[in-house]
Amino acid sequence: MHLTIRKYRKVEGDMNQIVEIVNREFVPMISKIDGFNDFYAFFADDGTLTSVSVFRDAKGAEESVRTAARWVEQKLAKLLPEKPEVISGEVFASRHFENQKAA
Repeated sequence: MHLTIRKYRKVEGDMNQIVEIVNREFVPMISKIDGFNDFYAFFADDGTLTSVSVFRDAKGAEESVRTAARWVEQKLAKLLPEKPEVISGEVFASRHFENQKAA
């Protein structure tokens, strides 16, 4: 499993607009990349936009970085004017919590 974090430090404009376009356009697009597992995006307390992508292998994770860079340049350049800090690596420990109700 391979994880990539993209951190956009400079966010300009309406955060609600970013949320809407990411959910409507980016999430469906990235989820079609081979090896896709999970995607999360959030605004941190300091106002930065951070996304986390999880893929089966490095190949999918690398494709997600290229895809995200192109997409942001085309769709969100005015709202995210600076390139993100990108951190990527192989996951060596994980635990998935299933929130299940007792029967």
